[in-house]
Order: sequence, then structure tokens, then C-alpha cells
Amino acid sequence: MSATSQAQTLKMGADVIQFRRRMAGLPAVQRLKPMFDYSRDLVEQSRFKEARPLIQMGITIARQARIPEWVARFYARSGFLEANLGNHTGAIAHYLQALLIAQSVHAYDQQQLLSFNLYAEYESLGDTAKSSHYQKLANSSVHEPNQPLIALGNYMYKSSRAHLKGQVDSVLFFERQALTMLWANRQWNNFYSILDGYGVTLALAGHYREAEQTFHRCLAYAQQQGDYRRMKYEYLHMPEPLLHLGRLNEAQHYARLALRSIEADPERQDEHRMQVYEVLTKIAGARKHYRQALTYERLRSYYADRVQNTDKIRQVAELESRFLIAQKQAHIDWLNRDNRRQLDLISWQTGGLVTLLTLLIVAGWQYRLIRRANAQLQSTNKLVSTNNQQISEQAKRQTVLMQELQHRVKNNLAIISSLLRMQSRQLDDSRAVQAVQESQRRVDAISLIHQQLYQTDNPTEVSIKAYVKELTEGLLVGYGFDPATFDYQIDVADLQLNVEVAVPLGLILNEVLTNAFKYAFLTPTLGGSQVGTRQPHPTLLVRFQPKSTGELLLEVQDNGPGLLSQEAPSRRAFSGHRLIEELTAQLDGEMSLTNRQGTYFRLLMPLPI
Repeated sequence: MSATSQAQTLKMGADVIQFRRRMAGLPAVQRLKPMFDYSRDLVEQSRFKEARPLIQMGITIARQARIPEWVARFYARSGFLEANLGNHTGAIAHYLQALLIAQSVHAYDQQQLLSFNLYAEYESLGDTAKSSHYQKLANSSVHEPNQPLIALGNYMYKSSRAHLKGQVDSVLFFERQALTMLWANRQWNNFYSILDGYGVTLALAGHYREAEQTFHRCLAYAQQQGDYRRMKYEYLHMPEPLLHLGRLNEAQHYARLALRSIEADPERQDEHRMQVYEVLTKIAGARKHYRQALTYERLRSYYADRVQNTDKIRQVAELESRFLIAQKQAHIDWLNRDNRRQLDLISWQTGGLVTLLTLLIVAGWQYRLIRRANAQLQSTNKLVSTNNQQISEQAKRQTVLMQELQHRVKNNLAIISSLLRMQSRQLDDSRAVQAVQESQRRVDAISLIHQQLYQTDNPTEVSIKAYVKELTEGLLVGYGFDPATFDYQIDVADLQLNVEVAVPLGLILNEVLTNAFKYAFLTPTLGGSQVGTRQPHPTLLVRFQPKSTGELLLEVQDNGPGLLSQEAPSRRAFSGHRLIEELTAQLDGEMSLTNRQGTYFRLLMPLPI
């Protein structure tokens, strides 16, 4: 580290100590605003290690004082810190926590600002559906809209879209509109941040002289404010337009200033060094100093490799965490919908829901431990990430962790199934007993999927052929039939389906088979009571095959009395029909239920990509 950087570091440490001494004499509640403002300054100066404990202390004080508005503000500040570190997943988690609190206390301005922050983070992740959702939420869901904030959000949203389409002139137009609005409202920090981006767009469009003037204007503001981080970005951006203007000495001067400022700022150092050495390579080439250009190019290539390896590791971690979160969220959403439908019939499920939530919290805690272990593993492998053998070993460890997670989820579901079985034995109402048993079978159907996942080398996809066979035979035996005397055929293609498709498909098949074993063959119930005499020659066909049209077809045919209708009142009804319809819609499929020498169920769904 240079002497100038060391002096800056000592000065920074001294001002933190001075701030803490000043806060020590104030009551806890009176510390909140100074801590909030000072944490903002620290984040803007890239002093993340000093800002993080200060933000956490603010959250703790605000909670103890029971001031939810300040809790939400500090969570939002923590999200801003993670966003500056490039941790978009962590930023989203903190912003969502802040948004939940803001909604509970009707803090409309905070809701609007957080919605725009979430829009920006999801836009960075390339999740257009969620980014569009939060952009619309910011515009429409507030009680007293902040019109300047809405206008700014709309301009930046349109600018981002135009940038993705390569429409540089449109990007410049929308950025000028945003700058005009910020100038009118005297929002100088945001103004100069967007002005810097405007200068980058000007350089991209070939307006080099105007870009240089814009960067000089931003640099003057940063020097006036003593904002070393903003100065660093101006040093980084200035050489490009100067190079194209032929002012090579000036371009090299700012490139060297950028290298010195990078040493004092830990944020994205490799990426920034790569950018500086790239422009130094161009400058040396323009001067025909080819040996020096080769040296700079080697340095650029070195830092580019480091950036690429870091990005790969981060992308793998983000993809894994987003997959697991989406999988758990889908499972939670389905359980919540099912519990709401049965709330008026089985009030005892309140205790079951509490148990389920507790298990999910434990699973989330376990997941965080696994993710923390993954992060530690990734940090130890950064220096040797170019070694293909070690990357392969890391992938194997990830697979083992995924299998372990699936195993724990399966065990948790088994606990829920056991609780439901115990509860059903304590109920006297036959309808309540039936509802509990149906819930138990549905949990078992999901548990079977997670059992398939942790028993295979691919913990993200289910062998649908083995799953259908095991589910059908398990229900057949569970309803008292002998497989040796029961004529059943299972014709299922050997396909691997994603768990997001396998769960609703398994629940649909569970509902259809349960109806067949309960009503088509007049079989005893799981409790052992008789419903009628057995059919002498029960037959059942389960077929699941791809079609030439690129779709999947599920067919279930029994030889029972068929469905209940006005023409044949002796035929049976079909329970769970509403659940099957909702799950079919989730799969974007079409289902039909008809009489064809018994009951014939047909589900046509698109082949998952």
C-alpha cells in the first residue's frame, strides 16, 4: 500500500473512533439518525467493514426501542451495502425484509423507494418478470406517490431497456430526462452518479469531447465533496475519451491516478485493474511502444482471468441458492393454499401449521449453514480455481450437500406425515379423519420425490418412471390389494423431470390413483372399514409418454363404475378435482375426466425445457 493510502486509512480509522466516542454519551434512541447518516457516508466511501457493524447496531437499537420505521431503514441501508459489493442475492434479502416492515406500518415513501431498489437488483440479475413487478408496484401501490421518484424510476427503467437493445441514442435521451429532473429537485448525489453514467454512454456513442467534459465536471464535484470513491470512478472513465482525442499523456496520467486510487478501495479491484491495463495497452500501442503494450496486455489478461473465475464461482453460488429458494417457496406456497381450503373443516391443523413453520425455519437455518460452508469452500479455492481437477471436486461436494439437503427435507416431511397419522387417530369426525389422511398421503407423495432426489447422483431431477411405479404400488398395497392378483400396467417413459414439475405431477397422480383405489374397485379404506364388495377382476392402466407434438400425456384408466352423473347415479364422485385443476394450471396443461368403460383421466402438458 502506498504512503498516501496508509495516511487515508489512518485518517478513516480515527474518524470512526471519534464518532463512537461522540455516540457513547447519547441515549440509545438519539443515536439512530447519526448512525444512519454516518453509515451512508461509510458505504459511499467503500468502507464496508466499518459500516456493517454500525448498521447491525442500528437494527438492534431500533428493535429494542420498538421503532419499526428505523429497523426498516437500517435493513435498507444493509441492502445498499450488499448491492455495492455486488451481492445481489443478499441485497434482495435485506430489501425484502425492509419492505415487509414498511408495509406493516404503512410507511408509503419507504415502500416506494424499496420497490425501486428491488427493481434495480432483479434487473441486475436478469429477472425481467420480478423487476417489472416491482417497477409497477413502485408506481401504483403507494398512498401518496412521490412523483419525482416515480419519474426517475421510469426514466432509468426505460434507459435500461434501451441499453439492453443497443439503442444508444434512446439511452442518452432518457438519461438526460433523469438528469433534468434531479437538477430541478437539487438531488446532487444522485445527479452526479447518473451524470457519470451519462458520460460513459457518450463515450460509447463516440461523443468523446462531450464525454471528457462530463467526467471533468463529475471529478470537480467529487474533489469538492472529498469523495475518494467517486474520484476513483472518474479516473477510471477519463482515459478512454482522451485516448480517442489523441491526448495520450493526459490519458496515461488519469490511468495512473486510477491505479493509485484502486489500492485504497477494496471494491472490485481486479475488475478495475483489468479496465486500467486495457486502456494502458491501447495508449502504448498508439505510441508504438509494443513491448510495453505487451506487458500491459499480459497484466490485463491476468486480471481478466481472475475476474472471470470469481464471476463463475459467484454465479454458481447464486444459481444454487436461487434454485433452492424457489424450490422451497413453491412447496410453501402449495401447502399454504391447501391449508386455507381445509381451515373451515379441520381446525386442529393450526398446531400442524405451527410445526410445519418451525421445521421450515430449521431447514432455512440448515440451508444458511450449508451456504456459509459453500462460501468458505469457495474462498479457499480462489487461488487454485484454474485447476480443472479441483473444480470437479468442488462440484462433487456440492452434489453431496444437495443430496444431504434433500435427505433432510424428506426426513422433515416424514415427521409431518407421522404427526398427521397420530392426529387422525385422535379424531372422531369421519370427515376430519378423511381430510387428515388425504393430507398425509399428499405429504408422502412429496416425500417420495425427495427420497428419489437424494438416492441418485442428480439431486435436481426425478426419475419419473421409478417414481410412478413406487407411488402406484405403494397406494395399491396401502388400500389392501394384493399385487399378485391385481391387473395393473405401468407404461411410463424413462424421463428425468425437474422437481418443480415432478411435485405437482406427483400430487395429481396421487389424487387420481387414490380415487381409483377408494371408489373404482370398492376397496376397503385405509382405516379398514368396508365400502362394498371387491370387484372380481380389477384392472388399472397408468401411462405417461411423450407425444410427437412435443408434449407429455398422462393417462389413468380403471374398469370401475365410472363417474357420478344424472344418467348413472350409481357411479362414483371424484374427490380432489379442484386441487387437480389448480395443479394442472400450474403445469400449463389441460386435463379431462370422462367415462370410458370406467373412469378415464387424461392430462396433456408441455414438455419441460
